[in-house]
Amino acid sequence: MRSKNYENQIFTEKVEVLEGSSTFENCFFEKGVYIKGDNKRHFLVGGVVRANFLSCIFRSKGDEPCVALWTRAQGEFVGCKMSSEDFVPVRIDSGSHGVFRDCSIDYPAKRCGVAIMVAASGDFENCRFCRFGEDPVKVDPVYFDAHDKEKTRFENCFFCKK
Repeated sequence: MRSKNYENQIFTEKVEVLEGSSTFENCFFEKGVYIKGDNKRHFLVGGVVRANFLSCIFRSKGDEPCVALWTRAQGEFVGCKMSSEDFVPVRIDSGSHGVFRDCSIDYPAKRCGVAIMVAASGDFENCRFCRFGEDPVKVDPVYFDAHDKEKTRFENCFFCKK
């Protein structure tokens, strides 16, 4: 997908943001969004893949997250709702950074709500993490790769069980 602004659209297939900077407002993503930077391009020309989401809804089924940030990508989510029936709703990986403000993240009991991996980080402000379903194994709402916990910030977040 090219750099562009999108408003009030329904995306029925997985959306891939692979270049530039895009903004999505009041959009619905039935199969999630994948934001991926390019390490080679980043180091050669300094380009960063960036996407902003305002009041969007993300859903996923199966074995993919609703929101995935990979390879030095950046994403900002304000007033968004993420929900996955079977998998981790949000995955931030490979040096990416995500900012989440006033978001709601619903996740299945057998998974975490957010996975932060391999030199990635996130800022979460006024977010609600809510686990649903029954599972005898307790899973933390956020999973951190061993090296990333100290780079992530939580402020005024709420954790619950449905």
